[in-house]
Amino acid sequence: MKKILLLICLITHYSSFSQQECLCSQNFDFSYQKIKDNYAGWSDKITPKNQAEFDKLTQEIREAAKKITNERECYFLQKKWFDYFHDGHLFISPITPYTIDDSPEVVASRATKVPQLAFNETSFTQYLKENEAKLSSIEGIWESDDKAYKVGILKDKVNPKKFIGFLLADRSATWKAGKAKFEMLQVAPMKYVTNYYYADFSSEKSFTREVKNFLVMENIYKFNKIFPFPKEEISNDDILHRIADYRIEKLDNETALIVLPPFTLPNAPEFIQEMLTANEEILKNTPNLIIDLRNNPGGDDAAFTSLFPYIATSPIIRKGGLFRATDENIISLKHELEAIQEYPVYRERLTPKLQRVLQQMEVNKGKFVNGPDKEFASGAIMTNPKKVAFLVNKNTASTAEQFILEAKQSTKTVVFGENTKGLADYIEVRDWGLPCYGWRVAFSLAKSPRLPQKPIDNVGIAPDVKIGENEADWVEFVKNYLKK
Repeated sequence: MKKILLLICLITHYSSFSQQECLCSQNFDFSYQKIKDNYAGWSDKITPKNQAEFDKLTQEIREAAKKITNERECYFLQKKWFDYFHDGHLFISPITPYTIDDSPEVVASRATKVPQLAFNETSFTQYLKENEAKLSSIEGIWESDDKAYKVGILKDKVNPKKFIGFLLADRSATWKAGKAKFEMLQVAPMKYVTNYYYADFSSEKSFTREVKNFLVMENIYKFNKIFPFPKEEISNDDILHRIADYRIEKLDNETALIVLPPFTLPNAPEFIQEMLTANEEILKNTPNLIIDLRNNPGGDDAAFTSLFPYIATSPIIRKGGLFRATDENIISLKHELEAIQEYPVYRERLTPKLQRVLQQMEVNKGKFVNGPDKEFASGAIMTNPKKVAFLVNKNTASTAEQFILEAKQSTKTVVFGENTKGLADYIEVRDWGLPCYGWRVAFSLAKSPRLPQKPIDNVGIAPDVKIGENEADWVEFVKNYLKK
């Protein structure tokens, strides 16, 4: 649950060690000390029951780290130790993320299973001209909105509900003209389930909407139809309310949809407030509201408070976290308090809380102190929306989960989907610079007052109404459910 990710450089040793002088053990020893002395979850995670096991792992990592100078090798070694805590808010941030790539043999094997069509742009254009009268609206030549891809889409010869999107020109030795970039299965008019192939031929499923001459693959790509020339083109209203990644869309007379941006967006509170203001008439005149939080990683918990008037049936209470009072956590918060004075929005919002927490920490070192609760007054209960549905999935995390828990204080709300990620028990994430490689170590200074009675980490929030894997269009499912 990240408030505002202020990367405060409390320790700046980057120039102290050259790449050759740096040892992995320097970063590990530094991380170990910071986490042991300051992480709010230490005493919950490391107990008499697992102390011997944990000490053994720590010693193994420490000894191995003494021999390592390679950054990548160091990262994956230390990750084993961090993974022991099972806390997504406890991590190392390298300058460039490290990934584990599949072997060329594995990639080649996947490539052989991806369809190859006998078309290039010239031959497919000719095919489209000769068959224009028989084409489905989805068939034709499409270009991605970033101009990176130009693809053809063709109906499958066997299954009339299946369509294949393929490259129209060579891109590499393995990605030749005619190679399928995605396969689509139509599940309703203008709606498809898409299997999209990445550069290494791994795939991801996505829900796809056809909006006039636009194809919207959710969380992947948007494509614009360029041939045959579309009979109907999108309007400005379509762009704002049907195509934009983050939008408010009136689905029908009874239902509106809000697709929220990630709360990590630097101006998320202002952005969401502007969305609500611009679409106030839709929200106040629609009885059912769906708030789509799928794949929202959380971020600033001020991002979503402008939605509370549409949700609340009584005051919404945000419980303060339990802060671990240590000298170094006091330093972190003092630096943050000083840094936000230059930013009026953050200064006004956070100064009273930080000052109160710091006062308590100063006189209670070695203990946990309560952060202040915050009450959001409900005012007059809005006539509309009458019902508010939250749509969540396994990637709904952190502050997005906090949003759900706070919204569930209202009698209007129902949660749909699948269990959320489970990343909201240890909160108030801050970071320190590490001695080597320009890395940073992040951990939580506080924990939720729900603990230990109501943990959700690594389990998630269970939906009130589960949506099965076979359901393709989750928004349509919720819309129809609310009408019942």
